[in-house]
Amino acid sequence: MLSVLRPIARPLVVVGLIGLIGSVDGCLDSGTRGEAGYGPGDGFEGPTGVALDGTGTVAAITDGDTLRLEVEGQELRVRLIGVDTPEVYPDVECFGPEATDALTALAPPGSTLGYTYDRDERDQYDRELMYLFTQDGILINYELVAQGAGTAVLFEPNDRYWSDLQAAERAAQRDGLGLWGQC
Repeated sequence: MLSVLRPIARPLVVVGLIGLIGSVDGCLDSGTRGEAGYGPGDGFEGPTGVALDGTGTVAAITDGDTLRLEVEGQELRVRLIGVDTPEVYPDVECFGPEATDALTALAPPGSTLGYTYDRDERDQYDRELMYLFTQDGILINYELVAQGAGTAVLFEPNDRYWSDLQAAERAAQRDGLGLWGQC
C-alpha cells in the first residue's frame, strides 16, 4: 500500500498507523481485563460506564456462585447472574471447592463490592440476582467464567453480559482452565 502513495504521503500514513496502533494498545490492559474489557482500572462505575445500583459488604461466601452481601444493614442472599459453578453441598462436585475459593479470592468477606441488577431482580429461591464488581472494576461473574471456575449460563431475561460470558467460557475451555482442565 505504501509503495503506491506519493513520497510526501508515506510519512503521514505511517504516523497515522502508529497513532492507530497506540490507540488500540491503550485500550488493552495486561491485567485480567479479558476480551470483554472487565478488569482493573474501570472503577466502581462498571466496565463501560454502567451505573451501579449500589454497594455492599461481603458477609460470607456460600459457594462459587452464591454469597451473602450486607446492604444498608440488611444481609442479602445473592446469586451471581450468568455463571454456574460446581456444587459443594449436599455433594461435592468436581472443582466445587476450587470455585468457592475463586469467589472468595475475588470477593473476600469484609470487602466492598459494587452491584447491578438486570431485568429480573430475584430468582425462584428469593435470592437477589446480581452482577458484582470489585473496587478495581473486575466483573466477578465474568472473571469466574474466564478462570474456568464456572460455566456461562443464561438466566433469562437477564442477558446484559451474555455474549461476553459465552466468549469467556469458550476461551477458558479452549485453554483448559479450571474445571475445563480438571473435570
